[in-house]
Amino acid sequence: MSTEAVPAAYVERRRSTRVPIRVTLIVCGDDGLSREETCTLSLNAHGVLVTLAAKVTVGQRLIIYNPENWAERRGRVTSLGRCYAGRTEVGIQFTKSAKGFLAHPCQTRPR
Repeated sequence: MSTEAVPAAYVERRRSTRVPIRVTLIVCGDDGLSREETCTLSLNAHGVLVTLAAKVTVGQRLIIYNPENWAERRGRVTSLGRCYAGRTEVGIQFTKSAKGFLAHPCQTRPR
């Protein structure tokens, strides 16, 4: 029988609740050269989890567009996760809140 201590369970701390939602996004390198359409795996007020075929690195800056309303958010890669079918899970932290990012243009107009 081992006397080694079992490490405490990993506790994930987030500033806002992660919502498992599928939204089509366009992710571009801030160099303006690369562009890829993807869908979210989850989203919160401060970031998004997507899968990308493009090779990215932690710290890389990206521009994320919502093609429904052409809202734009800038962000940076904070984590690289599992790889499958030639795509990698990529965590992106927004530089500002996602408020209004998912709103459809008709929902943002005053009545």
